[in-house]
Amino acid sequence: MSCTGRTLLLRLVFTILAVSSVQIWAQKTTQPAQQPPPHDFSTMVDPTNIPPPLHYQGYQKTPLKFTTKAQYVLVPVVVTDKDGNPVSGLKKEDFRVEENGKNQVIASVDEIVPISGALHKTPLMNPHEASNELAIRNLAPQRLIIIAIDMVNTSFFDQTRARRQVISYLSETLEEDNLYQVVSIEENGLRVLHDYTENSADLIAGLKKLRSHFTAMDRIDPALFESFGGKIVGPVTSITPGATAVGPNGVGSTLSGTQDFEEWALAERASTEQPYAQVVAAAAAGSTLTAFQQIAQRSSGIPGRKSLVWITGGFPFSLDPATASISEGVPFDVYQHVMQELSDQMIAIYPVDARGLLTTNVDASIDLRFQHTVNFNQEYLVADKANRQVDVLETMELIADMTGGRAFVNTNDTTGAVRAAAKDGSRYYLLSYPLDTNNRRQGWRKITVKVGSYHVRARKGYYLTQTTVDPASAARFDVDAALTSPLDYTGVPLRVLLKAPTAADGKRRIPFFTAIAPSGITVDNADNNHIFIDVSYIALTPQGERAYQENKSYNLNLNAEQLQQLRAHGFGFDGAMAVAAGSYKLRVVVRDNLNGHVGSVLADLHAN
Repeated sequence: MSCTGRTLLLRLVFTILAVSSVQIWAQKTTQPAQQPPPHDFSTMVDPTNIPPPLHYQGYQKTPLKFTTKAQYVLVPVVVTDKDGNPVSGLKKEDFRVEENGKNQVIASVDEIVPISGALHKTPLMNPHEASNELAIRNLAPQRLIIIAIDMVNTSFFDQTRARRQVISYLSETLEEDNLYQVVSIEENGLRVLHDYTENSADLIAGLKKLRSHFTAMDRIDPALFESFGGKIVGPVTSITPGATAVGPNGVGSTLSGTQDFEEWALAERASTEQPYAQVVAAAAAGSTLTAFQQIAQRSSGIPGRKSLVWITGGFPFSLDPATASISEGVPFDVYQHVMQELSDQMIAIYPVDARGLLTTNVDASIDLRFQHTVNFNQEYLVADKANRQVDVLETMELIADMTGGRAFVNTNDTTGAVRAAAKDGSRYYLLSYPLDTNNRRQGWRKITVKVGSYHVRARKGYYLTQTTVDPASAARFDVDAALTSPLDYTGVPLRVLLKAPTAADGKRRIPFFTAIAPSGITVDNADNNHIFIDVSYIALTPQGERAYQENKSYNLNLNAEQLQQLRAHGFGFDGAMAVAAGSYKLRVVVRDNLNGHVGSVLADLHAN
């Protein structure tokens, strides 16, 4: 071997060892939980030119247990003519709705024309008071557009382009009579760049604070797998270089460092990256679902249909078009509950592909040095890349269909997406029909709405599981999520009044009073004026550690006098916590277990 050849060989060995060392170090320090991946991102391409089969999760077979209380399915419906203009003046008899192919009896149809105007919190008169209450005139439905930039599932360069496109749109014009909120999706949840406003300058200023950053997925090299062009079978290690690469013609070739060192080295690297890719995909799915939930709960106190323009490079999971179930690797009950929250808050998602126009041809990222090997087949690489692209686009379209929105894929038209969302929210109908309690099977129920020859946009179904039937069953999950969220949830309007601290056993005891507005608590009059709320509050140190936590429940039947007081003044309760001297954040969470609504307040706490 020549000197040059030995030098190249040594460099390649050093590179492989360095990459492997970094990967192993990262795994040892973070120690992530090993979970099945939501999608087979890191395996080699399938030699049959068919994408790897996705395994979707099944629904529980336990029959549903319904309560005696009447329940209705609510469906916002956007109706437009052939030119895309909203249609007004329709009556109940103009609509037809089917659930799982069966006609349903429509209970009501209301035409909704949302109002516009400033949206802000109710003014506070006391500096020691905190509140999540929103000042909404006559509690009328609002025209709200939420623009979300996904920083978890979007690559570094696509993040920059997406931000520029939104700024360009906001600089030119805003759709009149709409409120806008701009948020970013981060690995630790939702970040509000600017809350509800009609001022484009404020929105742009918020967006300019957003900086692109490399995601965990950016550290994975998909081109490595495409370049190698085979499916790994067996272990690939320096100790046991006996793995097999199955080529597109079905012929297997042994990967050996002595026979074809470069090809074996690529396989070794791909094998090392696979566990990391699985953990990254699972974490991205968790961050995405958390953001969905926080958006739903943040806007839960705002009446009416909302439009969520989700600018993303893709979703970290796949959906089954037939059953709307999710691929393995994501907690199924959490996914169903989050999607139900989006449905309850009437949030329609408008996914926008941040990658813009794409090609499925082999590009410069593919290493063609191995085209002489049994594992290389350019047509098969193109097919695999196309299959992956189709899966991403189908998931975007399914998310839009499930929520009543519209997907914008293979286009750079971010402006068109925002305008479509604004137009859909300008006028719509709210349709209701009784829940079919004769069907006790858990799972996805498909909805079809028809209005003569008009074009209809409505959500294509909803989940019905024991969690969605009984709101109290998901109480702990919702409360825990609210305690860790940096945002105030607005589903239950409440105020917290801090009182003067006192000394207690070497600590500072801080009493406070929480008041829930009369409209914030559900009373089941048919069940002897029953109310049922969960309360949790915590004190957080500046480092985010919990210094104090307490949980309590109020599961009561009110007498006539108590009911009258509740309707006139609301519901109040005292609380207190003993902490060491210092500064804290107080988070108070209230959940109404009869309807699943959640309210939370964050207040500054000074234990001096």
